[in-house]
Amino acid sequence: MIDFSLLTDREPIMIHLKYFFSFFIIFFIVGCTESPNDTSAIEESPAIDTDSPEYAAIVFRQALLQVIAYKSGSVRNMADGEIAIDEEKFAKDANDLDAAVNMLVDGFIEGSSRDSYPNSFASPDIWSNWDDFLEKANNLKTATAEVNQLAMTGGFVAAQTAAQELGSNCGACHRPYRIRND
Repeated sequence: MIDFSLLTDREPIMIHLKYFFSFFIIFFIVGCTESPNDTSAIEESPAIDTDSPEYAAIVFRQALLQVIAYKSGSVRNMADGEIAIDEEKFAKDANDLDAAVNMLVDGFIEGSSRDSYPNSFASPDIWSNWDDFLEKANNLKTATAEVNQLAMTGGFVAAQTAAQELGSNCGACHRPYRIRND
């Protein structure tokens, strides 16, 4: 059993739980309307090699992107005044975010796009525009390093403006290189 009393800031968790339950309800409703004998999706899916380095890269980057989303959400929500400011948590999350972003490119190996793996959200355009992708990833690294450095040396007030601008760096990659399931 998880002891939630150990968490210093429950608001990000509550936000994630709200979305989780919304998606759960949608998937439940959609699942209940599908025919239980319809196996076309299973039959059309290619075999996935779960022992491959490409699959491992997908699992790694999707997990890392969840960490990045959680930590950047915490940092940005404090900076935007959506959750209470906690100097210690802000500094820790800024540091964790910076560390996670510095590992991000490691999860993008050739052959791990949606073309090869249907569970991947990575567009094959990443590898045909690798230099642009790296530039955007490096811009994100620079932005998170700035937030982290400002948080360590000057605290929340010094880092607030830089933290508010993190979203544009995330979107710079998501818009051209992330495939959405719309």
